[in-house]
Amino acid sequence: MATNPIAVSKNINCWKLADGQFSPAKVGVVIEKELPLFVNGGRLATASLAPGLEKEFVAGYLYGQGFIESAADIIDINLKDAAFVTLKGNLKTSSTTSYRIVSGGGRSAYAGEPAFRKIKSDIKIRKANIFRAMNTLFQSAGLYGETEGVHAAGLFRVAAEPLCLTEDIGRHNTLDKVIGFGLLHKIDFAGTFLVSTGRMASEMVTKICRCGIPVAATKTAVTDKGLEIGKACGLTLIGFVRDAGTRINTDMDVRVVREAGMKIYSGARRILCD
Repeated sequence: MATNPIAVSKNINCWKLADGQFSPAKVGVVIEKELPLFVNGGRLATASLAPGLEKEFVAGYLYGQGFIESAADIIDINLKDAAFVTLKGNLKTSSTTSYRIVSGGGRSAYAGEPAFRKIKSDIKIRKANIFRAMNTLFQSAGLYGETEGVHAAGLFRVAAEPLCLTEDIGRHNTLDKVIGFGLLHKIDFAGTFLVSTGRMASEMVTKICRCGIPVAATKTAVTDKGLEIGKACGLTLIGFVRDAGTRINTDMDVRVVREAGMKIYSGARRILCD
């Protein structure tokens, strides 16, 4: 199983208000790393991400954006102060790249219009394993517990066996990292499922469908466009996965979920309720 192996946060000094008084304190903050990305000699983009799994991020990003069709298209990824990627063919980033503003507020480069592919998988997953995987994700999210400033995602086998767990400042980054891990380790995505803390908007769902993950579950919401794409591709899309005992932070207090629940928006046939 893959996790972020290096330090991704640091302590800083601050003033904390408690009981009407300010007092000095220390707080953990996420380290935000800039990673310039060069492909076949041309600069493609600069990513802002938490340190760790950079190679997986690069592979997943290039795949999700349509620059490669498989890991076999990658000749080399050389990580220094930047990521220098050599791909098969004669990709010219300056002429093939268009830019879009994505829902997370960043700028996203695509090699062209993303193709919506039909997902080919007949897996069945017990609802208990969806909850188990989400609980595993929460329990492993040490960076969130320290900083409350990250998203998390995990790739699992059908029986909730974790393959890759990661936390990052962006929900897209977590998705790119787990997809890149799967590509580089030759994992058959048709036999896996994804859990995430991020909203399932159109560009997230497009990446999931592109690699053929048949089931994606999030602790939060799904957008209408995300659902539209998921249905077109045959994706099982699940939102608001909260097991009994899950702690939900609100503006006023902490609420504890009394009864397990989830909302299956599409592809319910893949989820076993027993």
